[in-house]
Amino acid sequence: MSGFTQITPEWQDWIIDNLQRGCLAQSIVEVMIDKGFDPMFANAVVFHFSSNPTERYQASSTDSIN
Repeated sequence: MSGFTQITPEWQDWIIDNLQRGCLAQSIVEVMIDKGFDPMFANAVVFHFSSNPTERYQASSTDSIN
């Protein structure tokens, strides 16, 4: 299964806001997958913001554009 592997600033804000409100990381990942994100990518991005809530996610050169 594949999906989106790029994230907009709006999605980044949404993830940060929900983590700060106390939402479970897994529920955030599930919403992202339902909206078309690649499951591994969604997990990686949410983990990134769980660990670095003020640092924007930077896609690596191996991420594809969808």
